[in-house]
Order: sequence, then C-alpha cells, then structure tokens
Amino acid sequence: MYRFRLAEPGLFLDKYARFTEQAENTGMKIDLNANFRSRHEVLDGTNYIFKQIMSEEVGEIDYDDAAALKPQAPYAELDMPITLAVLHTPDLEEEAETPELQAEEEMKKSQLEARYIIGQIKQLIDTGAQVYDAYEKDAAGNPMKRDMEYRDIVILMRSMTWSNDFVEEFKLAGIPLYAELSAGYFEELEVMIMMNTLRIIDNPYQDIPLASVLRAPFVGMTENELAAIRLAEPKASFYDALKSFVLKERSGLHAGTAEKLQRFLLQFDDWRDLARRGSLAELIWQVYMDTNYYEMAGAMSNGKQRQANLRALYDRAIAYEKTAFRGLFRFLRFVDRIRLRGEDLGTAKAISQSENVVRLMTIHGSKGLEFPYVFVAGMGRPFNKMDFNLPYLFDQNFGLAVKMIDPEKRLQYTSLPFLAVKEKKLLEMKAEEMRVLYVAMTRAKEKLFLVGTVKNWENTAITWHEMQQLSLDEPLPPYIRRTASNYFDWVGPAIARHADYQQTLDMVLSARPDEPSRFDVQIVDATTFQAATVEDEVVEVADTPVDKALLARIEQRFDTPYPHKNRLHKRSKASVSELKRLQTLEQQELPEIFATTKPSAQRVATRPRFMQEKKMTAAEAGTAMHTVMQHAPQQGFATIPQVAAFVEQLVENELLTEAEAKTIYYKNILAFFDSSIGTRFKEAKAIHRELPFTYRRVDADGDEQIVQGIIDCLLEMPTGEWILLDYKTDRLKNHANPEQALRERYEIQLALYTEAIECILGIKIAEKVIYAFDSSETVVL
Repeated sequence: MYRFRLAEPGLFLDKYARFTEQAENTGMKIDLNANFRSRHEVLDGTNYIFKQIMSEEVGEIDYDDAAALKPQAPYAELDMPITLAVLHTPDLEEEAETPELQAEEEMKKSQLEARYIIGQIKQLIDTGAQVYDAYEKDAAGNPMKRDMEYRDIVILMRSMTWSNDFVEEFKLAGIPLYAELSAGYFEELEVMIMMNTLRIIDNPYQDIPLASVLRAPFVGMTENELAAIRLAEPKASFYDALKSFVLKERSGLHAGTAEKLQRFLLQFDDWRDLARRGSLAELIWQVYMDTNYYEMAGAMSNGKQRQANLRALYDRAIAYEKTAFRGLFRFLRFVDRIRLRGEDLGTAKAISQSENVVRLMTIHGSKGLEFPYVFVAGMGRPFNKMDFNLPYLFDQNFGLAVKMIDPEKRLQYTSLPFLAVKEKKLLEMKAEEMRVLYVAMTRAKEKLFLVGTVKNWENTAITWHEMQQLSLDEPLPPYIRRTASNYFDWVGPAIARHADYQQTLDMVLSARPDEPSRFDVQIVDATTFQAATVEDEVVEVADTPVDKALLARIEQRFDTPYPHKNRLHKRSKASVSELKRLQTLEQQELPEIFATTKPSAQRVATRPRFMQEKKMTAAEAGTAMHTVMQHAPQQGFATIPQVAAFVEQLVENELLTEAEAKTIYYKNILAFFDSSIGTRFKEAKAIHRELPFTYRRVDADGDEQIVQGIIDCLLEMPTGEWILLDYKTDRLKNHANPEQALRERYEIQLALYTEAIECILGIKIAEKVIYAFDSSETVVL
C-alpha cells in the first residue's frame, strides 16, 4: 500500500495513465506491497502463512517475495507477536464416566471463543495496553501513544451467525459491543410479549397469545389462576373461558385476582376500541403507557437494549403506515409473512459504533478499514458449501452441470460433468477464502489474534505435525490446501513448522532459525472458563465469615412489609365524586369491573354525531340548574314570571345557553324557596356558593391523599350555626323511597365535604342537607 501526496493531481493522473499503458504493452506486473499501516510482526506473520498456502495452483496467485508485504510504518520496537489461540474441550464420549463432565453442560463453540476474547480484552485493559500512532511524534521525536480503549478493538468473523451469542456473552461481561445484527429481533422476549398483545387485540380468540399476555408481568396472572380460568369452560376458547370465569366467580374472586382482571379487561377493551379508530403506532404507544411495560423492560437485565427494541417496534409501525397499507391486521400478516420466509429483523441498536465500544463485523465489512487490535474469530468453522448441495451448478466458462436422476427408482446420482464443475468451483471457493483470510489478517495495525475451536486437539495436532517432515523451503502440499475445510486447516499446518510453535509444545526444533515472524501459540482447555469461575465462587463463599449483624439487617429489610402498601392502590389526588364511587363499590364488596349487571350495555356503539338528536344530557341539565342557584337572589322569587325573567337575564349575560335555559323547570325553583331549607336560605347571615377546596386527607391507616371538590352552598345562620347544602337533580319521582335513595347515594360525599370544610375553615357543621329539585325532597343527614 503506497501513500501519495498529490501537489498537481491532474499531472499525476496523466503520468500514471501513460505508465500503466506502457506496463500493459510490455507485460509488466506492478506489486503494491509496501504497507504503511501495520507493525512488522503482523506483516511478517502474514507473509509466513501465505507463502506456504497460496500459489497459482491453489489460491490463483503465487505469493512470492514480490507479493509479500513490506512494513513501512515507523513503529517503535515492541514485542507484539501474532497470537494463535486453539480452544478445545475434552471428548465427552471418552470421558462420560467423569461426574464433573456429566453434570457440566457442553457450551457452544461461539460461547467458548467469546469468553476467551473477553478474557483477553480485560487483560489488555487491566494491564494498561498502549496504542501508538506511527505518524505523530511527541517532543522527543517518539511515536505518540495513549491508553487502549474499547473502540480500538474489532472482532472479525466470516459471517454473523455467531453474533447473537457474542452479544449475550459481552453483555454478561459488562463490555460494550456494537454489532450489525440482521436477525433475532422477533425472538427477543419483550418483542414477543408485545406482538402477542397486538395479536389478541386484533383477535382475542387465540389461546397461546392470550395466555402469554395474561402471564406477562404487566398482568401477572399465576399458573393456578390460569388453570382456574381454563376449568371455567374446558371445551371453549380461552377467551370465552375468561369471560365465563368472570361472570361465574365474580362475587367470590380473590382480591388480587379481581384487581388483575379489572385492570386488564378495562385496558383491553380500550385497546380494541383504539385499534379500530386510531393508528397502529398510537396503539402500541398507548399499550406502553397503560401497562408501564417500557419502564419494566428498562429495569430488567440489559434494560437499555430491551427499551431500544420496544422503541424500534413503535418506529417500525410508523414506517409501515407510511406505505399504502394500514391497520393492525395487515401489520400482523406482514410480520407473519416475514417469519414464514425464515427472515427476521435486526435488533435495535442501544449504542452507536461511534461510541467507545468493541465492534463486531464481517471480514467483508472490514475491507478498507484498520484497527489497532484485531481478533479473527471462528478460525475452526467450516467453509460454507451450501451451494454445492444443489442438484445443479453453473460455471461461466463450462455452463450448466446437473446431477443424473433416475425417475423410476427415484434416485439421484452425481454425474461426471457435475463432479468436474464442482471441483473447479471448490477451488475457486478456496481461493476466495484465502483472499478473505488475507483481508482479515491485514486489518490489524499493532496486534493480531487468531482464535478458533477444534473438536479433538490430539487428532488435530497429529495432522499438523505431519507437515514438519516436509521441506521448509516448499509450501504446504497441494492436497493439504485443496482439502482444507476451515482456516485452521491452512494456518495450523503452516504454524506447526514454526519455531515458536515447537517451543510451546516442547518439541525438537526443525524450523528455520532466521525466520523473522513471531507467534504466541496458546493451546487452551476451554472447560476452564466455566470450572474456574464456579470453583472460585465456592471457595470464596466457604472462606468468608458470616456477618450475623449484617445478615440480620438484610433479613429485616426483606421481611418487613412496606408500611404504606395501601398507597400503591390509591391515586395521589382524587375528586370527591370519584372517592364516593369507589367507597360505594367497596361497601357492595364487588370489584369495580363487575359492578355493572349488564356490562355489554356500556359497550354498545353510539350513533354518529350527525344522526344524534341535539338533546341536553342529565349532567348538562344539572349543571344548568346549579348555575341558576349560584346566581339566584337570596330572597328568591314569588312567581314563575320572575324566575323566567331571571333565567333570560342569565342567557343575555352568557352565563347560560338557550339550550340550557330550556332545561330549567321554573316551578322547581319556586318550590325550593317555599321549602324549609329555602326559608333558612333566605334567613342566612352569609351564603358561600360554589365553594372550591383542596384538602389533604389522612385516612384511618395513616395514608395521605389530596382531595378536591366544589361545595354547592354553605350557609352561616344568625345563630352562628353552619349548614352544608347540596343540590341534586336526580330523577326520583318514580322511586319508591326517594329519601332513602338520596341518603344511600350521597351520604359519603357530604361526609367528605364536612370533613374538608371543618378542617380548612375551623368551623363545625351543624347540619348536612340535601335538596332534590325533581321530587322537592329535603333530606337532613
């Protein structure tokens, strides 16, 4: 690799064009072999390996002295040999009688290599490894150096099929790793739960997704509770069984079960309604907000990544609805088709490659890049030969070659043309793999690690050592290079002829003494990654004395119940009307979701607005009556025309609309002023109307809650007594006992009003009075 500094680019390009034209005419070959990137240890080791494995016969290029890399970077002299790490595990079949191996679960090769690399990275960081800049000098003229960071490390693989295992191992080790993953998204737990939630919102008659959501942490049903639901209707769908369970067992449900079902069923109906009228992204975000699952995922292990996956689902829903397709059903079909084809989406990125992270990428993706420390993983993985399993092969020069098929016997044979083309394509594939290995080894600037796993080290070592008997001046035999099934089949026999390898294994030296390359060969028993950790933990626990005082404090903290547990089920701020409704339900001993005798009646869709009659609701009519009483003169009215004139004046002053004025029954207002409480209203010394308040209430358990409300009327009588007056517009004429109905409905509400007023104003309420305009009833509580 040459560096050019172009003062006149145009002039250089003209001269370069004439030079290359002369070279082509004369058959000259130009070797760009000067390397300004890497240390000489990296380049010497690369030259040593490729001189033995690459030739015109196998590799399509003769790797001679002219093609060998020449180090040109002015690095300081340090001992930085290439590390060759051969990981191996004992043969479990031969050692089956060993109890430790029977109990120990065999780890994946990807996990073994990931843990080895993690150990090497931690060692480099802990020992203060340095990174040098060959082209920046300090005041003394030495290359600039700094402490190594995670960003200086890259892990290269032939493909990313091991990426998920590497990501998980690095998460457990606490080392940030950035990987461009193209799969695994829909297999993440938090994504699976949210997809199942969307599936039952679209169609609740799906048993497995419904059971998954009920078991999810934001619902929290137990196995016994799910079993009880199933037994409610053994032959029906799980959704029908759930509804049957609610209807049959509502009066005898455990409080915890009732609360879970109450919260979930209310939210579920709202989600289904939003799915019909809102956007998909809005629905997903509403589920996050209602269930707090986004926060739950953040509190779990690897929470940052889980939250990134949930955000990605929301973002992908937005992107999907920007296309011509809409709706939850089509989105779920889209996802199902992706998975049916065996495809997936990459997991979301919780970190960016610009941060201080170790990078994991393919060797192809690293072309043109350079890194101070490079780990080439998967050296023992077999080459991808899937294309050769097809019944046909195609070659650019020889055309199509197919296998022979016997249609009667239904057998398939390898034909001679197919075999010939296969051998040719295999050689081309091996040449491409050699070039890929060359790219991987030359990405390193300072330190190169070659890491791989072998199944049986003893047999592998015998194969490698056979090459020591051959002449050191010749490359490896062609049959060795042709039959290679992985990178170790090339690199291993080549390095086995090196002095550093033979010294590591205490062998008789047969290598060339003047070889400039340096290798650090490590033969690692991979089972030590697990065994050492477990053994250390056991010894540490056994040797550590128990601090009884500390243990007692821990037990006390875990066993002591939270003193304000009831506050978890109460809102920090509530209105008096809401508290009245909740306390009424508690008195009836029914969960809120089951209080309605006809739950389906509330779910009937209303008419569209343009088809609805423009009619005032009962609540709006009640508000209008309260407005009249808020502004009515203290002495009241003598005749109906006086009431009518007053109401018209309110309309003119825009305190009432004309529609609201039509709901006022004038005779009911006259009846109030003719009643006993109306007489006391006229005799009052002072009247406080529509009196708002905010009150900090402490209940019997010591729990605090902010209560707010508006008192209709507070009368101060000449005798000094205080009367609390509350107006009601309930329809009670057809009720058997209107007075009893008013007491049952509003006794709790007026008790809360009384408690708040007495605390805030420091007065004593002498009477609590309800006046019902519809029945002209006066009820003293």
